[in-house]
Amino acid sequence: MTARRSSAFLPSRRRLLAVAAVSLAAVLGATSCSASGEGAKGDGGSAGKGSGTRTVTDIAGKVEVPAEPKRIVSVDFYSPATLVDLGVKPVGVVEGFDSDDPDLRPKRYHDALKDTATVGTYYELNIEAVAQQNPDMIFAETRFLRKGELKRLQGIAPVVQLDAAGVGAWKERTLMIGAAVGKTAEIEKQAAVFEKRADELKKKYADVLEKNRIAVFAYGQDHSTWGTYPAGHFYVPVWDAVGAKFRPFTEGEHKGVEGSVSEWLSLEQIGKLDNADILLYAYGAGDFVDKTLAKNTVWKNLPAVKNGMVFRNIPASVVSSFEWGTESLDALDGVLAEISEKAKA
Repeated sequence: MTARRSSAFLPSRRRLLAVAAVSLAAVLGATSCSASGEGAKGDGGSAGKGSGTRTVTDIAGKVEVPAEPKRIVSVDFYSPATLVDLGVKPVGVVEGFDSDDPDLRPKRYHDALKDTATVGTYYELNIEAVAQQNPDMIFAETRFLRKGELKRLQGIAPVVQLDAAGVGAWKERTLMIGAAVGKTAEIEKQAAVFEKRADELKKKYADVLEKNRIAVFAYGQDHSTWGTYPAGHFYVPVWDAVGAKFRPFTEGEHKGVEGSVSEWLSLEQIGKLDNADILLYAYGAGDFVDKTLAKNTVWKNLPAVKNGMVFRNIPASVVSSFEWGTESLDALDGVLAEISEKAKA
């Protein structure tokens, strides 16, 4: 993880602690087989060594978990929403679910988990708090764990290791979560609803999506820097799902790590956005656009700005489940309708 932080675009602790912008690693090879349900036969798993266990596949390989886990702790940002959608309430989650900020997550996840015990943040975990919940299974996105933490967690309970780097990889992660709790059939139904809705939007807005390159951008903490997201970043999953074309990074703008946000650049370099036909700013970045950028001459002369093709992105865009994703696609329908109308004008 890089040290640069921004409260405008990443999941946060009450939006006061901004999450570090993440350089996303490539999805590990085991992910695809785990999401396909291999190693999780029938209703989510094959019989393990004991009558009360099942063996499932995560990104690291095989892991034996309880046949019917009762006390799940999520030390990652993503799995709690999927668990709620499956009717499973974790006994421990990372901080932030007490916030009803609409740009953080849909309110129903806040309502379901606001009183759940917390175990630190997903990037700064409290191992002792995890142990206090006496879990029988733990979900962890291991790229965020600090040195030695995975081994300590495994000493408490079986750990299902997750990852979501790359275009569409969040779907693999979500299917894996469903399989791990023995609800493969349910999660696959939710996935089918999401894919059907995404296909509808692909067809409905094919003309706009095929002819235009988008840039989804955010600002640095002090409003003096900016950066954009590529395909595969955790901030743009529904744009990926509808087949949006992203502007290419320019020289000096990116280190070449797949799925990671661009380098943070000064406002003097905002002209690099001249290769985007449509500009989308973070849901909560209205002041940055209306006040800071409005004074910037280079910004005002960008083709997308001059053509009026600047729009606010959907809220809660860091999709963490298929049902959340379907809701985000419904919101995206509104944004794309606005873009389509403007393009016809």
